[in-house]
Amino acid sequence: MPQEEAPPMPLPEFPEVSASIARRIAEQHGLGARPFARLPSIGVFNAIYRVGDDLILRVPRPHPRVVAMLAREAVAVPAARAAGVRTPRLVVFDDSLALLPVPYTVYARVPGEPLEQLGLDPAATPAAYRALGRDLARLHSGVSPQGPAGRLGGPNLPQDDPRPLPEQLAAAGYCSVVEARWLGRWLDRLPPPLQEPDARRFLHGDTQATNILVRPGSHEYLALIDWGGCGWADPALDCSGMPLDAVPDVLAGYREIAALPDDATAEARILRYHLHFALVSVRDAPQPERSWGERPLGYLLAVVRFLLAAPGEPWAALHP
Repeated sequence: MPQEEAPPMPLPEFPEVSASIARRIAEQHGLGARPFARLPSIGVFNAIYRVGDDLILRVPRPHPRVVAMLAREAVAVPAARAAGVRTPRLVVFDDSLALLPVPYTVYARVPGEPLEQLGLDPAATPAAYRALGRDLARLHSGVSPQGPAGRLGGPNLPQDDPRPLPEQLAAAGYCSVVEARWLGRWLDRLPPPLQEPDARRFLHGDTQATNILVRPGSHEYLALIDWGGCGWADPALDCSGMPLDAVPDVLAGYREIAALPDDATAEARILRYHLHFALVSVRDAPQPERSWGERPLGYLLAVVRFLLAAPGEPWAALHP
């Protein structure tokens, strides 16, 4: 998904983690002798290693913002698990720099696969998205700002006003002033994010399908991973990481547990976020090795497809 103040490209290379370093990590933390292998990385910020059958080692790139995201995870994951969210247990957070030039984490391994890798339409996995919605409700209602997570600030996502973007795109030649005015009028009709302190909730901040683990074969939801983008904001923002046609199932699961703050405007706020991210992304270069939310046309095409499918109320009232 579009990131606010994302690390500049190119990012530094990952630190080398040799088999001997992996053995020393295991010894230092009492993990025992285990086979060690690097796994394919879906994201760009962390190298992922399998340690035995039941542990995962995550090593970030040596960039200050990437390292800071790893440290946020170390606070967010215990708070999320205490709220009942299904996410892998944090086994180790080591920021001593004794063995590697960056902090690293070790998590319990969940024997699932990222939903994104299946290449499925959201309509094919409604149960997984409903289960995600229930976990988001537990997260939003169960993490207190008075706890350790309360100091983490906002998520690393765009939350500024999107209404100037259509005119900026027109000035840059991406569309004409006619389309820009049309988009501007649409954005004007949609409510802004909730800003009141009592409406803010603790968010995962990156609910892309890359971070949703499902059971191979059955597609049963298993866990939500990768908490580096977490923070406090309007809870509707946590429905911005997936294609818009997944959102009704997420909200159905969510509302089994709790209502969103200002629930009557939740769909309209979510649509505004999706349009915002579509307008932010459209100028990006193609991203063939990245996830759905980081490709420049994903958000825009998903909004169009969803609304053309006549989704019913309250969505129908939100058409341009």
